[in-house]
Amino acid sequence: MSSRPDDDPIKRSSSEKYDRVGASLRWPQILAAASSIFFGFLLKIAVNPPSYFQLFDNLVLLAALYAVTTATAMFIMPVVHHTLHHRKFNVEIYLLRTKKYTQIGIICVMIAMYLGLGLSLNSKLPTEIAYGLASLPFIIIFLRFYRHSPPNLIKGTSTEDYDRVGAGMRWSQILAAASSIFFGFLLDITVSQPAYFQVFDDIVVVTSLYAVAVATIVFLMPVIYHLNHYPNFDVEKFLLVTKEYVTIGIICVMLAMYLGLGLSLNSKLPTEIAYGAAFFPFVAISVWFLKNRPKITTKNTT
Repeated sequence: MSSRPDDDPIKRSSSEKYDRVGASLRWPQILAAASSIFFGFLLKIAVNPPSYFQLFDNLVLLAALYAVTTATAMFIMPVVHHTLHHRKFNVEIYLLRTKKYTQIGIICVMIAMYLGLGLSLNSKLPTEIAYGLASLPFIIIFLRFYRHSPPNLIKGTSTEDYDRVGAGMRWSQILAAASSIFFGFLLDITVSQPAYFQVFDDIVVVTSLYAVAVATIVFLMPVIYHLNHYPNFDVEKFLLVTKEYVTIGIICVMLAMYLGLGLSLNSKLPTEIAYGAAFFPFVAISVWFLKNRPKITTKNTT
């Protein structure tokens, strides 16, 4: 047995420990910040509920508030664990506990989003239909996730793997946090909508809420993928899966932003002009991006 201090799993001094821990510690840090803001939106609705809320609506809202509270606490626990044990630190135990805390936190956030989406639909549809429709995006995405889960995983523990995985994880971490906050804004508008809203406006807001819910779920999928398959981990497969989920999520967020921009203009302009004007910045940026996309050249070898 080697006597080097780097071989001690309890107290290591190498940078590898921080590479491995840092990759996991960034999930709860960003997600805790986002879920606490989500908690603020739910709290605002709970302390000042709309007049049409009934007992069932208030119970659903409180359940969502409890779920987000639990999620925030779970996301904070890995930080607490690291703070208490940073001098004598067992990396493997920390990673296992972080996995458990993060899984519970993500499940609670998704429960809160499901309840919030159902709550927004319940004001316009019968209860059974509202909460049934709210569950569809969650069911579809999770069925696809488990159906396409790779059977041939490889074990990767080098710091290069964590560098490559970390670069992909940062996309989904930050985007999931931002989209969950966006969801809170839309939920607040949906349950406390202005008096001038008509049927078309209601449909636009609910569609935006659906799009952001889907975006948040797919942004969280790479985190779930990493949690399920660590430490036997196919890095190349993970990066492809992350790219696919992030692309879907960005499209959904852009759709929600377009609908939200059109909704804001529609209160001051005719509908056709409002949604046409809202579409212009997305078209202009897309054209600019495609026009300035770097060309990849290949060198001929002799």
